[in-house]
Amino acid sequence: MSTISLYVIKLFLKNIFIALLLVIMMLFLSAAYGAVGSLAGYDYTIIQFIIFTFYAALLDINKVIPISIALSVMMTILMLMRSNEMLAYITIGGSIVKLSIPFLVIGILISGVMIVMEYKVVPVAKTKKEVWRGIVKGYKTNNIVTGFNNTWFVGHDKVITNIGFVSITDKKVYNVVEYMLDNNSIRNIVKIGVISKKEDGENKGQWVADNITVHNISTNPPKITHIDSRVLREGTSIWDQMVSLSTTNLKELTPRELYTMIQISKSKGINSSSYEINLYYKLASALSVIVLVLFLFPISIDFSRNYSIVKNATITFSFALVFIISQTIGKALGDKGALSPITATFGPLILFLILSVFLIYSRSRAK
Repeated sequence: MSTISLYVIKLFLKNIFIALLLVIMMLFLSAAYGAVGSLAGYDYTIIQFIIFTFYAALLDINKVIPISIALSVMMTILMLMRSNEMLAYITIGGSIVKLSIPFLVIGILISGVMIVMEYKVVPVAKTKKEVWRGIVKGYKTNNIVTGFNNTWFVGHDKVITNIGFVSITDKKVYNVVEYMLDNNSIRNIVKIGVISKKEDGENKGQWVADNITVHNISTNPPKITHIDSRVLREGTSIWDQMVSLSTTNLKELTPRELYTMIQISKSKGINSSSYEINLYYKLASALSVIVLVLFLFPISIDFSRNYSIVKNATITFSFALVFIISQTIGKALGDKGALSPITATFGPLILFLILSVFLIYSRSRAK
């Protein structure tokens, strides 16, 4: 790698550190403000508050990295322009295309870090955050129960299922009610107290439903049958998937949990587009760093006579906002069903990548 490339990488990394530091400080302050409301009414030490806020901020750090990179690209190019180093590089025959390579390399590395953060760090941070929330609220650590409640599924087998509570702590599903339809009217109502996978005994490793009540309302009067327990032979994979989730809130689901929800939805004949969009968007958000770097790099370069740092910075940052807004619009169109999940999430990236290559090529030819 050439001396100029190493110099640009060093300068770019320095600016990334400064931009990230500023943005993370604002993110931490925002998380602290949210933590004050979340922990209101409970006594806690400053250390507990800082730890809880740290994990809360860690959950959203990937959301602020793209804007930090945009600021870093802008700062790096402006510094090279202001010191006339960019002009000197071009004058001695330097290539704009070659100069973009250090930016591309850093973009790829940061994109990889974001993917690791999303798949490895964020799930751990989410768990730690809930543990510390429990500690602050006075729960015993080993008694903190996490999960989600009141979840509905409408299956293609004409069964409407309401799940009262899914506990990922003890791997049990509580208060399940199944409404079995016949010609669009309810035929049977099955109420299950708890569904759990047995860890010992003759049913070890099998999902068993306990405390079952069957209401056959097709008869007059309705017939009620009580069953102590029943081994579930079919469709048990859905319970393995359910207890592996920590929430059904799309914004809080990890990529692995989103994939699980997609499988559950498809098995129940439910439209899984919203889950697919959010899964793809997490990957697209990481890849957007690469495209954003390539897109802003040629836009930031300006050799015109009326060159102005303020004007150049304003234009560059405006285009960065256009890029980010286009991703948001694509996701919104996907949520509404106007675009397929893949098109909605990766379409804007492909379009801006093509535009970036064109701009770099045009700027190189115009030197």
